[in-house]
Amino acid sequence: MEAHWHLHENDFFRNLATEKEEFISLATRKSLKKNDFIFYEGDPGKSCFYLESGSVKIFRVTTLGKEPMFFVRKCGDMFGLAEVIDAKERKCNAQALTSCILYEINKENFELLLSRFHSISRQVIKVMGRRLRYLGEQIENLMVCDVTTRMLKLLFYLCCNSLLDRASLSQPTKVPINLTQEQMASLTGSCQQTISESLKELQQNGLIQISKKEITLLNPLQIIDRINQ
Repeated sequence: MEAHWHLHENDFFRNLATEKEEFISLATRKSLKKNDFIFYEGDPGKSCFYLESGSVKIFRVTTLGKEPMFFVRKCGDMFGLAEVIDAKERKCNAQALTSCILYEINKENFELLLSRFHSISRQVIKVMGRRLRYLGEQIENLMVCDVTTRMLKLLFYLCCNSLLDRASLSQPTKVPINLTQEQMASLTGSCQQTISESLKELQQNGLIQISKKEITLLNPLQIIDRINQ
């Protein structure tokens, strides 16, 4: 079975075939439709999740009814880790952006895996550290980057699983997750109107192409240069 799993560069179980088999044997497979909720803010953190396919948004709802979005979890990601390790209640909501297949494992079985496989424990530490750095970068972006640059960083992040070598960086790459302009605004700390203007500017400058709500990065290397300016 493992031979048929597609493990991309950032997959939690990359190079951990045995560990993934053990995880799958202890987890429950679930199929979700677009907009299905996985958990709600305030729910007990009794489990964590591995996303086999699809994408998931992690967000909160403010008293004004707005939905700040903090993360997009992609194929190969583990999520719900912080709460399951501390047995704390959920701080955010998780909702399917697309149809998804995920595996849910309860706290007891996850702790069993952590005790049996130090490789999984190391991977959890790496993932949590990477997400802390991401949050730090997001704060820095809000302080020093304009909206267009933040938009480019978001689009590049969404494509990162497809941009694994220099050859792919020179090829047009379709953004695999279709976010609304409101969702993009939430992830970049902006508003829908500004996002719309930024997307038009990027298309006019030949960095992206927008067609039928799909966005293509026309030359990722040029985008990296723009980000680093």
